[in-house]
Amino acid sequence: MKTSTLNIYFTLYHSFIKPLLTTWKNSDSVLKVLNMVFFLKLDSVGAPNIYLGAKLKLTQLKNGVWAWGISLSKYVKEEVKNCKDYVFKHFPPQYRLPKMAPNPFPTKYEPRLDDSPELDPDLASCFQSLIGIMRWVVKFGFIDIGTEVSLLSSHYTLPHEGHMDTALHITAYLGICHNSRLCMDLTYPDIDDDQFPVMDWNYGDVTEPIPPNATKTLGKPVEVHMFVDRNHAGDKQTIL
Repeated sequence: MKTSTLNIYFTLYHSFIKPLLTTWKNSDSVLKVLNMVFFLKLDSVGAPNIYLGAKLKLTQLKNGVWAWGISLSKYVKEEVKNCKDYVFKHFPPQYRLPKMAPNPFPTKYEPRLDDSPELDPDLASCFQSLIGIMRWVVKFGFIDIGTEVSLLSSHYTLPHEGHMDTALHITAYLGICHNSRLCMDLTYPDIDDDQFPVMDWNYGDVTEPIPPNATKTLGKPVEVHMFVDRNHAGDKQTIL
């Protein structure tokens, strides 16, 4: 059985009585060093079950590697339920979570083009709370709503009714697609460089200046591949 070299240990430290999650190939040695400063409750050290509302468990990936996975499913389902109840009790009847939300955004919705009325202060505060929850969810691996949450966040200080409708739509989508898991696989992926065309940026024969006292790099290199201007002509506000 292949295993990931990443170990996760969970403990409590007496100084503030709060959980501490350590991720390292030799987590026990890290905790021993921390114990010299924070006085760890060493009998609590062990494999974690839940951390910051997220469920943790070992998961076997398709490549045969056993890696730690983190799931926010329980947290998301609870937040969706709380949102649905709060909206029903305190929001005007026009606001409800849709029963069908197969996509993060309603079809062809453009937040920047939304000219619906501005929200009153109370509803605007609720909108901001929803955005805060969604940002937290994105950090735990729900990258499928990352772009949509970013677009709505640009209207954080002055949201409109349409923005609230869309935030509730995303919330309903999360209620349907809550069962995702972010796995920390340390194996190096096989990347087919032929799939990524080399762009000529016309910078000439230049190299990146590196300070002579720079820290020696360790581990494997990081490769970043990206698409440029994938949303060509998507800006309907300023495009000519």
